Amino acid sequence: MKWFDKEAILAAIDADQVIETITRAFVDHSAGKVQSLAVGHLRFDRPPGDVHVKGAHIGGRDLFAIKIAGSFYENPTRGLPSSNGMMLVFDALTGAPLGVLSDEGALTDLRTAVAGAIAARLIAPTNPRILGVVGAGTQAALQAHWIARTTSVEKVRVWARSPERADRLAGLLRAEGRDAETAVSLGDLCREADIIVTTTPARDPLIRADAARPGLRVVAVGADAPGKRELAPELVAAAQLILVDSRSQCAAYGDSAGVVEPARMVEIGEALAAPTALRLPDGAIAIADLTGIGAQDAAIAELAWRSLNPS
Repeated sequence: MKWFDKEAILAAIDADQVIETITRAFVDHSAGKVQSLAVGHLRFDRPPGDVHVKGAHIGGRDLFAIKIAGSFYENPTRGLPSSNGMMLVFDALTGAPLGVLSDEGALTDLRTAVAGAIAARLIAPTNPRILGVVGAGTQAALQAHWIARTTSVEKVRVWARSPERADRLAGLLRAEGRDAETAVSLGDLCREADIIVTTTPARDPLIRADAARPGLRVVAVGADAPGKRELAPELVAAAQLILVDSRSQCAAYGDSAGVVEPARMVEIGEALAAPTALRLPDGAIAIADLTGIGAQDAAIAELAWRSLNPS
């Protein structure tokens, strides 16, 4: 059985291929071509953290994958990355294990960021200029990078509960050549940003109902397990569009769970397959609720595996 480390994995995959791969995974999911494991969650309170287990097989593919990924939020204070984990790759014809992608959570972080960028592009207003980032961790930095890469965003504004961490992220983004500053307040960010992405493990809503305004567009990626919520239910209920990665998952947990009937949800894969279906007036409120689906993990694991093992 083969074993590849994080550095080899990230060196092997192409950024443009990742976007194409995750886009296809969304479409396959919504077309009913994916069978997925029931999602497993472990929650830790002291210190705070989460572990997710996901797995899937995309119909017609000769590989499938099972992923274990964790996020322990106080790790940076110990000089450790918050993310860790691995993906296991199997032969779908024989069931034989082929190898381990010891990515330390990097593939999960990457596919989540690319998914956020795809969702942002779908719900963005015409010619967005300012991206508001809520949070200051690994995913906040990745979302800023990928959304700016795939939209017309020119400026990034960062808010986090820790002003020091927000300042640090803004500085890192400036070092990458982006126009990035720390927002004075979350309220200011919500009023000014053309697109907002939320990336926190909050269990009490950060963005309240009073943030509702014509044209508000939010991509929420943090509420990926039961008990998490970044957006006030009243705000979600006020949206004209609820875009989700999985209708069944977002009915069970996430920011739209218990707030929006599944029939009102539009899956990202459906929107990608029929782009004209999302003709939003500029004044519409739109929210993308991302909980992370197994199809994304299977797809990016296959991409990495084939890139590392070219025929």
